[in-house]
Amino acid sequence: SILPTNIQLLPTLSSSETWSQKNTMLVAMTYMLACTSRGLATCPMEGFDANGVRKVLGIPGGKRYGIPLIVSTGLPYRYDNGTNSEEDVDDVGLSHGGENDMSPRYPLEEVVFGNAFGESFSLALSR
Repeated sequence: SILPTNIQLLPTLSSSETWSQKNTMLVAMTYMLACTSRGLATCPMEGFDANGVRKVLGIPGGKRYGIPLIVSTGLPYRYDNGTNSEEDVDDVGLSHGGENDMSPRYPLEEVVFGNAFGESFSLALSR
């Protein structure tokens, strides 16, 4: 045998929480692929206020129910109607609009900050 006889090959999991989160990601991937095949757009999100989500959805606290991610799902901004060139459409046939078709956006200075919230952001490159 190539392996020493005193080594036992077993899968290791650091915790049941780690195992469940990994499996949740596989389910989320399958869900997102299924949505895409049905013409829906999805976006996985993490880094949200899990306690706030628990409160709004009535999910009990504690360690039994975790919220590893949220997948937003909906109709895409617009579909290609066949009038766009190949460069205007992504790999699943969705058009994301042009300069005149953009959905409303917040001004850059309200969304992007420097090293702290409220601090102006600058793209000045120093050499």
